[in-house]
Amino acid sequence: MRYIVSYVSTISKSISDSDIEELMKYVKLQNNDKKITGILIYSEGNFFQVLEGQEEDIKTLFDKIKKDSRHYNIIKMLDKPVKGISFSEYHSSFTIVSGHNSHDELQNFLENEKTHNPEHFKSISYLIQKFIKPV
Repeated sequence: MRYIVSYVSTISKSISDSDIEELMKYVKLQNNDKKITGILIYSEGNFFQVLEGQEEDIKTLFDKIKKDSRHYNIIKMLDKPVKGISFSEYHSSFTIVSGHNSHDELQNFLENEKTHNPEHFKSISYLIQKFIKPV
């Protein structure tokens, strides 16, 4: 069964922009190789990430993420089974998402959450909007 975990976190002050760029490249390659879909966005000192994949893979990966010293104040927004997929692949972006395929997929993710997770949609939408520029 497909599974989703989504969170926001605060970046550690010791991490440089070049460290973040390397992380973005590494995470995108690793997750695509493991058939994990989703998105990782960095903006204004925060990470936002959505991970979709097989339940065991996602839970194992999120346990590793929680121990990563490059960020703290991890706020998990979603942690549940899902029927479909919102993202066609794994995307990562060093800046605010705008004008490309990951923007459309992030919007589709929001629409899906509005339908299937209405009790948390407002909170999720509010946080995600901080990472999206209108196209």
